[in-house]
Amino acid sequence: MLARSLVLKRASPDTLIQIASSSSTAQAEGPDPIYTEGSPAAHALLLVRGAVRLDATIAEHTVPVGWYRPGEIIGDEAVYEVRYRTTATPLGPVMFVELPARALRAALATDAELNFAWGNEQYRRVVETQLRLGSLGATTHVRLAAFLLNHARRFGAKRAGANHISLDEKPTASQIAAYLGVVRQTVQRDLDKLEALRAIERVSGGGLHLFPDVLARIAGDEGPPSSR
Repeated sequence: MLARSLVLKRASPDTLIQIASSSSTAQAEGPDPIYTEGSPAAHALLLVRGAVRLDATIAEHTVPVGWYRPGEIIGDEAVYEVRYRTTATPLGPVMFVELPARALRAALATDAELNFAWGNEQYRRVVETQLRLGSLGATTHVRLAAFLLNHARRFGAKRAGANHISLDEKPTASQIAAYLGVVRQTVQRDLDKLEALRAIERVSGGGLHLFPDVLARIAGDEGPPSSR
């Protein structure tokens, strides 16, 4: 089962045996979390079946920072830190392999190929995470600007040959109220999205690195099929 991980399968057979000898399989089912933010980080977990959502506390708010699927490792901060930085909640029945942090540290120290693959994967995720965050943030800002412009045009029209908007008629109080209500909802929704992206960036900078497809699912307000 360890070979399901793109990183672990780079390890030598002896290293895989070493890790497997101290690992164990477990099952869980939501809504109870597998581990919680701030609890002792004793294991990294390799998902075998099901999906898991990770949440982090940012400015006293709980923010989802990723959805993980079979073949992905969660809680990998256990290799470097003493406490988990997130809370892992199963989205239905899940099966996973508990990889002791001590065994992983020993394997990384003795298996050069695994060490390289692990470090390379972490670096790749950092770079792709930053690139994707920049793209998603820019897309959100552009969409918000387009929304505001389109709604402003409801009360005005472009003059021929001019590059500005002017009011054709005075809007009613109810029209203004409706317009401001929609703007407020949209702005808040986009601000919430940007705050979630900033939360992901902060958590990533602290040692938790997300897959680009996970970021795409967050940006599209999607989880895995079992969470929709």
